[in-house]
Amino acid sequence: MKPFIVLALCCSFFSSRATPLPLEFLDCDDPDVFKAVDTALKKYNGDRAAGNQFALYVVMEAKRTAGPDTQFYVKYRIQETTCATEENKLWQDCDYKVPAEAKTGECTAQVHMNNAEKTSNISQDCKIFPATPKITLTEATCLGCFHPISSDSSEVSEILKQAIQKFNRHSAEHALFKLVGIKEAKRQVVAGWNYVIKYEIEETNCSKDQFQDLTPECKTTSRGRVGKCDAKAYENLHAQIVDIASQCKLPVEDTVNPDTCSGCPETIPKDSPELKELLKVSMEKYNSESNDDFYYKGGEIETATVQVVAGQNYHILFVVWKTNCSKKEFEKLNEDCEATSDSAPLPCEAQIHVIPWENKISSQVNCSKERSMATFLRRPPGFTPFRSFAALDQPNKISHSDKNEEERQRPEKETRKDGGQEPEDRPESPLPRCPGKPWKRIIDLPAPSSFPREFTNEDLLPSAAENINPATENSTHPQTKDLDLSDALL
Repeated sequence: MKPFIVLALCCSFFSSRATPLPLEFLDCDDPDVFKAVDTALKKYNGDRAAGNQFALYVVMEAKRTAGPDTQFYVKYRIQETTCATEENKLWQDCDYKVPAEAKTGECTAQVHMNNAEKTSNISQDCKIFPATPKITLTEATCLGCFHPISSDSSEVSEILKQAIQKFNRHSAEHALFKLVGIKEAKRQVVAGWNYVIKYEIEETNCSKDQFQDLTPECKTTSRGRVGKCDAKAYENLHAQIVDIASQCKLPVEDTVNPDTCSGCPETIPKDSPELKELLKVSMEKYNSESNDDFYYKGGEIETATVQVVAGQNYHILFVVWKTNCSKKEFEKLNEDCEATSDSAPLPCEAQIHVIPWENKISSQVNCSKERSMATFLRRPPGFTPFRSFAALDQPNKISHSDKNEEERQRPEKETRKDGGQEPEDRPESPLPRCPGKPWKRIIDLPAPSSFPREFTNEDLLPSAAENINPATENSTHPQTKDLDLSDALL
């Protein structure tokens, strides 16, 4: 009888231990889910002896057990990257392969994470699918249309040489202009070739009174005006440039405008070199006056203006991020201080007065959460797409989504303004959002066209062009004799 009792107790004990723990569904973009997926994916890449690493594409499903001994059950999709396994790089730092060459996969993982002991136990299965190149549609080349050509060709050089000579001879400018850049060159097959060229010219230090044409002594000047030009030309079947028409637009010379505000603030580019030093001064000022235990570092500049007074007054709008460097450990902010992943952007405004001849800079910095965050939301370094800006504290403000959620949870019926009633069968609480957001966008580069071209533009030209009699050509194509392309310019 005793052995039977012992056996019954043991069976009862093990059956109670085998009871599965309840599972709760999680949002696929939850930071804890990302930690579990990151742990599982690192193990999968680490177990691969050769080939390329895989990076997360999207989390499809996420669950975890309740209680202190947490286990995650996740299903996620992966994409092959350009990083080799031997490089030992983090998968977050790798770029996806183009879809036509990249393998894909789907993994199901069970991850047990012990945060206290910083250990994990992973059991997972990944199915890898080979790359499936897309079937690209190809089109036949449009014979007889304009096609881009190299700007270094001898034909383009000769056309531009003659076009600029005509401009310098017939324009009302006092100085000679020279070629500084070719923007575009195209040609079209006709009974010969039509050329369309976009280029730029710039004023030189050579005046027409002293020089009849450009010489090596003619150099562009720092204050020289730049003109944007279009040229069209026709080349006959004997490779002779028959006609050239060109048109250039020059900027109007600066004149004194009586309405111009002298001494008013002027907008300056956000990447101006002087702003880097001014932002550094502003951060030193803010960190010295802030009561926060951690340093803040400057982020992106939104706008900047400068006003000439007895020196310069700068007005800068920018954001700052809280770093991982505490004031107790570091004497000042340094380059190793990084913005924390849970840091919220803090908008700032700085007024800086600079007196260069006295080597003096004074600044006033005001950073406040009450300022509008709409124009300052930026992603700090290391920020993952699984985090959101929902953590921003905005007291006494309810977003539209929160308001709708609150209304959905009200059990009583409400009458809308249009006289109708709210539906009765609305869910009390939405399910977790899955699948999650893609880790990063897949850039689908177009595959090179492999369309077999049996014809080229040259096939449209008359055969044996080099043997054509010029007299016959002139009689056959009288329009090429007096061809005028000036009306064709835009």
